[in-house]
Amino acid sequence: MTRLILLLLMFSAVVIAVTSVMSLIKAPSPAPRQSKDSFMPASVKNIAYVLLIILMFGVVSGVIGGL
Repeated sequence: MTRLILLLLMFSAVVIAVTSVMSLIKAPSPAPRQSKDSFMPASVKNIAYVLLIILMFGVVSGVIGGL
């Protein structure tokens, strides 16, 4: 169980590092537009979605929160 949690932490760290590098490499748009409803940057949303999918997979498979 601990190995799985460590594996997921390492995977999320790699995803965060890759998205950070990709955001640095990507040329910024001349006038970034954000809607009124958008409070978080896109990279934070992407990281949250990836972590949510990992959490959902762990719960559904019974590895996290299993009885």
